[in-house]
Amino acid sequence: MAKRDGDADSARRSPAGNLFRIGAGFALLALLYHWRVIDLGALDILIARPDILALALAASLANIPLEALRWHILLRAQGIDLRLWRTVRVLATSVFFANFLPGAAGGDLIRGVYVYKAASGRRAAAMLSILIDRLIGLVAFVLLGVAAMLTRPVGRGPLELSALGLSALFIALLVLLFFYGHVMAQGLQSLLRGRSARLARIVDDTGAALRQYGRDWRSTGLAMLLSVVIIACAVGPIVLIGEAMPFAGPSAADYGIAGLYALIANSLPVTPGGLGIGEGAFASACLMLAPYAAPVAYGTIFLAFRCVFILSTLPGLAAYLTEL
Repeated sequence: MAKRDGDADSARRSPAGNLFRIGAGFALLALLYHWRVIDLGALDILIARPDILALALAASLANIPLEALRWHILLRAQGIDLRLWRTVRVLATSVFFANFLPGAAGGDLIRGVYVYKAASGRRAAAMLSILIDRLIGLVAFVLLGVAAMLTRPVGRGPLELSALGLSALFIALLVLLFFYGHVMAQGLQSLLRGRSARLARIVDDTGAALRQYGRDWRSTGLAMLLSVVIIACAVGPIVLIGEAMPFAGPSAADYGIAGLYALIANSLPVTPGGLGIGEGAFASACLMLAPYAAPVAYGTIFLAFRCVFILSTLPGLAAYLTEL
């Protein structure tokens, strides 16, 4: 009952909070326009080049079933065999609402409600699958970003060395979580025993789920492989749009690397869908990767990608409406 009351309070607070974040996102876009980081006129490329629009939209649409399949694999690794088509519909709905709620976590709330209802008796493992799904996707971003950084013929400055060090630390912590997370959970459970039986049980279930992910390396590896394909389907449209824009300086590889880091920044729970955050991060990355290029409105490339991405999430709206 307490949980339901908490959810109700959160729901009452969320409209004002979301309106504030939406306003913050548009305010950021206005500032980027004022600083000439984005050029709204350059968005005409999506109309002038329907071939680019079609290819970018197809790649973005392909990500929905791919992400659903990755999550489905992680659920099955825990012995939770839910219907794949139903999982695709829920994932599509969550992606749609993530554009209007703060960051990717907003869409994950929808996934959480789905598995909480559908996986009775295995709820801790089912909820953990969402976190593991996010972590595997993030580690794929980090690995590809590091690989791209190492292939660039530039010196290793303090900024690059710091990025490499933080990336290595993140990957090491994730490996420890997979292989020794159950040990940490057992230690935490012993501290909770006699204080909170329910919390101790949740920790025990979480430890068992982590142990299973560490053992089932085939499922984890397949999820990681799918993550690479998903990233390619996300970065590919950015490169296509960037090459079609009338901007000189950065290469296609530069656009790809900038897209990787902009997508990571775009997932920060600051504004709905990362509005304004991704554009600024992409423009900054382009200027860092091509320091001798003219400081033009590179953020427009990511803004155009955002428009394509929003179009690709419309099936999620249809899936939501048909559930009413």
